[in-house]
Amino acid sequence: MLSLRSRSLINKPTFVSLGDPSGIGPEVFIKAIKDQRLRQHLSKIILVSSPKVIEGAISALDVKQKINPISDVNEAQPDSINLINIDGCQDFVLGKPTFNNSSFIIECLSTAADLALKNSSSLVTGPLNKSIIQKHIQNFTGHTEFLKKKFNANEVLMYMTNGDLHLGITTTHVPLRVVPNVISRDLIKNKYKLLHHGLVDIFKLASPKIAVLGINPHAGEFGTIGNEEQNTILPAIDELRDEGYDAYGPVSADTVFTQTKYDAVLSMYHDQALPVLKTIDFNKTVNISLGLPFLRISVDHGTAEDIAKDYSANCESMMEALLISIARNEA
Repeated sequence: MLSLRSRSLINKPTFVSLGDPSGIGPEVFIKAIKDQRLRQHLSKIILVSSPKVIEGAISALDVKQKINPISDVNEAQPDSINLINIDGCQDFVLGKPTFNNSSFIIECLSTAADLALKNSSSLVTGPLNKSIIQKHIQNFTGHTEFLKKKFNANEVLMYMTNGDLHLGITTTHVPLRVVPNVISRDLIKNKYKLLHHGLVDIFKLASPKIAVLGINPHAGEFGTIGNEEQNTILPAIDELRDEGYDAYGPVSADTVFTQTKYDAVLSMYHDQALPVLKTIDFNKTVNISLGLPFLRISVDHGTAEDIAKDYSANCESMMEALLISIARNEA
């Protein structure tokens, strides 16, 4: 995806929240930092967790680095797992999430996010189990919505990428039946602009061409299969083009990925385009939140409790998230 600069130190730390300790978050993090590209930057990767969360993975995966407990980022060491301790982690069993750790998971996430903001830096997050967190926070629907509320962000975009295919999602964790009522001209324009600026800022695309998808089959076929395209999506695209953006559409979702002329795609709902991206390259795909006061990057997979005890998880998504964060902090 992004290349790291050759120098050994970076300017800002990356803060990491591992998610649910009973899932694969600790495992994929420990596996990822064994890679040489990350190992040389350990002094700027700050884990916000508890030693007990990663001790099992360290032992099982034969990691040589020791845990270095710190209270300030300036105490980080270059050949250690630098950890800001969060109290309250209850005993857990891999593959068996427990409600007892819901408050601990959120405390780790919240503290890591606060530190990312304080240090004008970035946050990398591991997977969590939404049903577990809902016992602690009613109606919790995910990292994106939680961080948007916590930091009073006007709008946040879920932006998924594997480095080659770039995908923004207009609506995230809402039922499909309410999507047509949620979509508006302003929402589409705001999400488009976040995607545009993310492509420019993170991936250095000077003037990205972005396809805006329709919501109905064949993008509505000029109003014969629904009117959302004519009434809402097309006017939003026209306004974006008037403002100087290179916006195209409404484009039919069933053919957009057969075309190579677009740099990115803005989909209308969660499952409209994500299956294509994850089918092409599930392991290296990451989830980036744009619109927060700091950069947040996440793995694109869940807690995978069914394989957590086997230590067989693929760590590439976590590795890519950390690499993007470090490269961005160097810029």
